[in-house]
Amino acid sequence: MLKLDIQRFANDEAEVMTYDEAYYIDLGTSETPNIQLMNVGITQLNESSNPIEKSTQYIGDKAVSNKVTGYDNQFPITSDLIKNNAVVEALYDVFRQRKTGADAKFDFYIVELWNETKTTGTYQARKIEVSAVIESKEANPGETITFSGNLKGIGDFKYGTFATATKTFTENA
Repeated sequence: MLKLDIQRFANDEAEVMTYDEAYYIDLGTSETPNIQLMNVGITQLNESSNPIEKSTQYIGDKAVSNKVTGYDNQFPITSDLIKNNAVVEALYDVFRQRKTGADAKFDFYIVELWNETKTTGTYQARKIEVSAVIESKEANPGETITFSGNLKGIGDFKYGTFATATKTFTENA
């Protein structure tokens, strides 16, 4: 179970650290979810929104007008290869077996442990379907094997709450 230092957030201002966000991934099916915490093995997990922009310069303007038309969400990930870790093995298996399509898709949850709702143990969260694009493996003598790639967003985020005790995501109405 996750433990959060609530005292750090008792005042109005507190730095949000990497361990104040939790990442979960669903290794199951829509009929039988298997939502797992991604806390062991993963050494780097970033988020890039990669905004898609449209730039237009109208004949009466000296400057270009820009607007954001969408996002190409990506989550660069690096992991140690840890035997018997369900999350690590599932992601590595995408690389090892060269999985494609539905076999490389997962539901991915970002839980803001620093942003608790009025219900104890329930936090603001986002959910997005991702395609695991694991691109490389490094095996250096005397070191743990690592692999890296991206979790690439499919569609839009769903916003809601996540109960950590039951690993349940509830989408906002």
